[in-house]
Amino acid sequence: MADKTHEIKRNRRLRQKWLSAVCALLLLVFLAAGFCVRYLSFVSQIIYQESTSHLEEVLHKSNNMLNQMVRKNLTYLHLYNRFLESTSDEAEIQAYIEKAQQDTGFASFYFLSYDGNYMTVTGETGYLGLQTNLDEMLADGDDIVMNSALPGKPQLLVFVCPETQGSYRGFAYDAIAISYYNDAVLRLLDNSAFQGNASNYVIYSDGRVVIDNSVNRKETIYNFIAMLRDHSDLTEEQILDLSNAFAQGRSGNMKVKLGDTSYYLVYEGTAVQSWTMVGLVPVSIVNASPDKLWSYTIQIVVGIAFGLAVLVILLIVRRNRATVRRKNTKILYRDELFRKLSLNVDDVFLMLDAKTSKTDYVSPNIGRLLGIPWKKVRQDVHALAELRPQNDPDRDKNFLEGLSRGEQREWDAAYLHQETRELRWFHIIAMGSEVEGRTKYILVMSDRTADKQINQALSDAVAAAETANRAKSTFLSNMSHDIRTPMNAIIGFTTLALSNIDDKERVKDYLAKTLASSNHLLSLINDVLDMSRIESGKIHLEEVEVNLSDVLHDLKTIVSGQIYAKQLELYMDATDVTDEDVYCDKTRLNQILLNLLSNAIKFTPAGGTVSVRVRQLAGKVHGCGQYEFRIKDNGIGMSPEFAKKIFEPFERERTSTVSRIQGTGLGMAITKNIVDMMGGTIEVQTAQGKGSEFIICLPLRTQDEHRPVEKITELEGLKALVVDDDFNTCDSVTKMLVKVGMRAEWTLSGKEAVLRARQSIEMSDVYHAYIIDWRLPDMNGIEVTRQIRSLHDDTPIIILTAYDWSDIEVEAKAAGVTAFCSKPMFMSDLRETLMSALGQKLTDVSQELLPEEDAEFKDKHILLVEDNELNREIAQEILREYGFRVDTAENGAVAVEKVRTAAPGSYDLVLMDVQMPVMDGYTATRQIRALEDPALAGIPILAMTANAFDEDRRNAMESGMNGFLSKPIVIGDLVQELHKIL
Repeated sequence: MADKTHEIKRNRRLRQKWLSAVCALLLLVFLAAGFCVRYLSFVSQIIYQESTSHLEEVLHKSNNMLNQMVRKNLTYLHLYNRFLESTSDEAEIQAYIEKAQQDTGFASFYFLSYDGNYMTVTGETGYLGLQTNLDEMLADGDDIVMNSALPGKPQLLVFVCPETQGSYRGFAYDAIAISYYNDAVLRLLDNSAFQGNASNYVIYSDGRVVIDNSVNRKETIYNFIAMLRDHSDLTEEQILDLSNAFAQGRSGNMKVKLGDTSYYLVYEGTAVQSWTMVGLVPVSIVNASPDKLWSYTIQIVVGIAFGLAVLVILLIVRRNRATVRRKNTKILYRDELFRKLSLNVDDVFLMLDAKTSKTDYVSPNIGRLLGIPWKKVRQDVHALAELRPQNDPDRDKNFLEGLSRGEQREWDAAYLHQETRELRWFHIIAMGSEVEGRTKYILVMSDRTADKQINQALSDAVAAAETANRAKSTFLSNMSHDIRTPMNAIIGFTTLALSNIDDKERVKDYLAKTLASSNHLLSLINDVLDMSRIESGKIHLEEVEVNLSDVLHDLKTIVSGQIYAKQLELYMDATDVTDEDVYCDKTRLNQILLNLLSNAIKFTPAGGTVSVRVRQLAGKVHGCGQYEFRIKDNGIGMSPEFAKKIFEPFERERTSTVSRIQGTGLGMAITKNIVDMMGGTIEVQTAQGKGSEFIICLPLRTQDEHRPVEKITELEGLKALVVDDDFNTCDSVTKMLVKVGMRAEWTLSGKEAVLRARQSIEMSDVYHAYIIDWRLPDMNGIEVTRQIRSLHDDTPIIILTAYDWSDIEVEAKAAGVTAFCSKPMFMSDLRETLMSALGQKLTDVSQELLPEEDAEFKDKHILLVEDNELNREIAQEILREYGFRVDTAENGAVAVEKVRTAAPGSYDLVLMDVQMPVMDGYTATRQIRALEDPALAGIPILAMTANAFDEDRRNAMESGMNGFLSKPIVIGDLVQELHKIL
């Protein structure tokens, strides 16, 4: 029943549509007809106005030319009059007039009397047949223009000037005149318009014709008004009105019929003798082009009417086909629109039938977004449900159920890309709509995968930021603990020292512990500052000449106290190092190795072992060696999780053991950054409870002027025996012995070494050098020495050890040891030790750490510039201990004034703080260097500053300072710098 009612309503709407269309069509026809009538009337009016306007323009042009001709010729006459007044010589007058006639082209010149008689310049006389009363006009004294006719000659236009009276050849004249034939005048009047079919007339107000420039010359017109009365269709009233218009000199136009021909008549008054210029042109000539326009217009109107009729018929006959075609066009347009949209957007469009669930439309971009062919979805929309994840709780939910017309629903859903199986998120909008009486569902599936990923990335970034904040908060908490620990020790031991000031031994012990805590606190601060500078990119490498042997031996000396205190074993070795002299940043290399070695010692319990091995690998670039450093321990190790982030700032493993060990969590991050800056690599191998090994590979430029490997002449060709339980050490030392010219053998056992020594003596091929490790598994090096000496073998024996031999030196010397050599052994160490064993020690430089109190510093005068009173007091006491005389200044301005007013040579040195009130150290140094006295301007200046960075050192040198010391002042460094400068 509902469908039938809907069908009735649809048919009713269709009939109403057709009735409206017919009414609209009829209205359109009536409007078109009315428009055509109005248009034709408008065109006629425009044509008439344009035609008469054109005629008036042509007539006005001719009128202007006539006026110009009249004015010009009257001007000539006035000129001739003045000439005649100036002379009476007839010959001169005749010559002048003839010359003027040649110049201007007039027909004749006349001496004219009142009665119309004339005489020419040649003496010819006659009567000038004028058409008006000449005597009356001459009496008025005005210039005259009129037409005339002489017997046997064409009509003339005569110009008369009554200005002068006189006598010529006895003829008394009252005026002079010149004449033109009408043909000459007509040439000035343009009748070329309208293909030469226009006629022009010049007439008096009463209609008499002055000039006739008509097309038809067969019939002469003497009076234009009379001609109109006789031949036109004008009424007498119209003719009188026209005559009055002529008399009043007005302009105008009208349409007139002469005989069977219609004309446009145009008239315009002239400024000459009350003349009127009249123009006539046939209407047929003027309307030739508009007639064609009329014809075309009628044809167009008929064509439009015919076309409308045909259109109505076609609309009626083919209305069903047009309806179908229109619907198809809409569908095609919709499909094309959605297809174009789908190429540029990430939205899938679908249209479903609410009753059958049939897919009417699906945009092709569904294949790009979900990997499923659009044809498959067109065949069965349930194919989309198969792409929902299996674990989706809404997988089988029907979100379209109960959706009515005009209602809208929204929800989010996840789908798996059919090809890549990538999970993609969509926001779906469903709308109920009516299409041709059926309910349809329109779905828009918007791809929100990118938004989801961005949100996830933002969430991850926020989490990372929160993690970083927590890490820094944890770092600050750890730093608070780590800094307070040495600070508590410093305050506590200082308090104890004050409480026991009379007990020298206890005060000394307390101060030593205070110094150790201060050094630890300084190392913590340096780590934090180094990390800050690395992250800001302010650390730069400074390459200098470096000897790897010196680096490792210095490193060993630095950590020996820690090794001894924790009762650890330190093993250091070098293998295959052929180029020990390199270029690199020594400070940073020391920092890398010391950080790693300190950590190994820190995290290795008592009784453990720490080893350092250096090996030279094959270099990839000429002039550059590849060096591998391995720092290994058998300490507590690390978990695999922590090993992955060990090189991140502020990271420390949280275990009961590690938490008791002080540190900032920055050492490994600093080390990693420095290794990266040096172009190297660092990796870690670790196992929890078993220890860790750090492997660093650094490319270092070798020195071109490296130490030459020269053979030792005294030992060339002689045998040597290397005894060490480590194969790598044996192999390395053996190769170095071969390079100095010896025949080298090696063994891993002390007992075997003694056996080989006995055999060499028996075979008379004795060894000339023994290099024996101190700690061998079967017997130590001293026992091996004793047994070799018991064979009466006095060959030099060198003990090779990684430990401090001071405790065993007396016993070893008593057993027969010739010399000692520290591991790791480099070529330079081996050569020096062998030469020393042979009694030819290369160097014997005794280095004193501190000078004696009566050294060369005594009575040297120093200006100490320091704004802090406590620091100033400490520096004064130290300097006075070494014999200096000290003067002080609290800021740079005071220092500059003291130097400026001092006698040259009064101060031997200025110790200048950098950051001070009033004037800083850099400015003070520049002002001192700018003093006029060269002796004062050149005084040595040494910087003392708490800013210990490379740029601070450069700033000090650029300002003119001679040296640089960082605070807190280390006494040894201060004395060393003073030695350099003084």
